[in-house]
Amino acid sequence: MSIKKVTVYDIAEELGISSSTVSRVLNNSSLIGDDRRKMILDTAQRLGYKKRTIKKQSGRAILNIRLFLPPAKYNYIHLFYDVAELILGLQKGFDDVKANIITSINDGDLSLIESKKLGDIDGCVFAFTVPSDELESYLEEKQIPIILLNREQPENNYVMIDNKTGMQKLADAVIKKRGDVKPCYIGFNPIERVSQKRQQGLIEAFKAKGQVIAEEDIFNVTEITEISESVIGTILKRGYNAVFCFNDIVAVAMYHAVLHEGLSLPDCFSLTGFDNSPVLKLLDKPINTINFSVETLGYEAGVWLRSWVVERKCESMQKKIDGEYIQGETV
Repeated sequence: MSIKKVTVYDIAEELGISSSTVSRVLNNSSLIGDDRRKMILDTAQRLGYKKRTIKKQSGRAILNIRLFLPPAKYNYIHLFYDVAELILGLQKGFDDVKANIITSINDGDLSLIESKKLGDIDGCVFAFTVPSDELESYLEEKQIPIILLNREQPENNYVMIDNKTGMQKLADAVIKKRGDVKPCYIGFNPIERVSQKRQQGLIEAFKAKGQVIAEEDIFNVTEITEISESVIGTILKRGYNAVFCFNDIVAVAMYHAVLHEGLSLPDCFSLTGFDNSPVLKLLDKPINTINFSVETLGYEAGVWLRSWVVERKCESMQKKIDGEYIQGETV
């Protein structure tokens, strides 16, 4: 009778943790703390885990990089980044190494794993999305490096725009212009993790200046259509004179709502966005924002993957890039 082989899933179940975390430790990731690392290695030894040897294909003239994008149901994401710029950045990062960028939708379809369609993939990029635990475990087991773009996870490699410093720059610009500021923040629930990071950055920026942004000063919307005359009315009634939006899409919706009410910016209040999205070019007045370069994110990911795959420099990457403040006419 054959003895069942111990897998990363058995170790994960034994410890009550994710299989991807187990896989990272067994593949010598430096992103896991010493205590957790020891616990996993001790359990693996106790259960009799034997690591598979992965045969890497070498000497190929072209590398295969799989780029995972958000599912179509998050169509609002495509309003503020250009996939072509992202791919261009990736290719620039690989420099003289030719990289075949294969795009996939990160929609939870595990047939990608079950049918082995990944083939000879040398690295994966998850742009504005994160892998499922099962997909991540599979990639770790195959020793395929992955990097996240604009998504922060402590146990993963990532490169992202620094949301905190970006909001601080916007706050500084508004305070410098208006002096006495009563701020509010409009967040976006569908991208809650990023929205909360920017919200926290704004709160800390004003706290450093001795001013508190309370819970009642935070407005979170789930649909852009929720930004209407009622929101404008509440803002004016409470006396807010500075509206900080999660991103440019939310800011554009606010801009149109203001115009619909027959008001003008920045007379009624200051308005800021975030990302420097192409959609801003549709307005007759530029909105003050923070430049978010997807090409730069792609470039940084390409450089890291090239170093990992070609040069075998298996170093961790957790990098935040400062966004550039873009002067507009709404502050």
